[in-house]
Amino acid sequence: MRALFFAITATLLTPAALADNVIVTQADDGKSIPLAIGQCLDVRLSTQAASTGYEWFLAPGMSEVMSLAARTVTTPGNAMPGTPSQLDYILCAAAPGETTVTFLNYRVWEKHTPPAKMLRFTVKIGR
Repeated sequence: MRALFFAITATLLTPAALADNVIVTQADDGKSIPLAIGQCLDVRLSTQAASTGYEWFLAPGMSEVMSLAARTVTTPGNAMPGTPSQLDYILCAAAPGETTVTFLNYRVWEKHTPPAKMLRFTVKIGR
């Protein structure tokens, strides 16, 4: 099963498949995002985890109609310390339905502190 997941993920993340991704950012907070089965949502967030410690995390509770395919962090090659990085979560639609995807921005060591920021998207997956 795990091998099948990675084979499907590798297929989904080819350059041609990435072109069909729907890209959302913090500016899209609260929006409803339509997807087709097999299409992926690329959630692009700015993070300064290396300098401030605040990082975006995918909150639990996303239904099984979507799955996390990848999480990447990209920092410019000549970046000075403290330069924001781009954090991408690739979430792929696996079945028809609707789910809420929530991201929380917090420092991992501040366990009893509410998140500094929260983003929420409603994803509607059609056939």
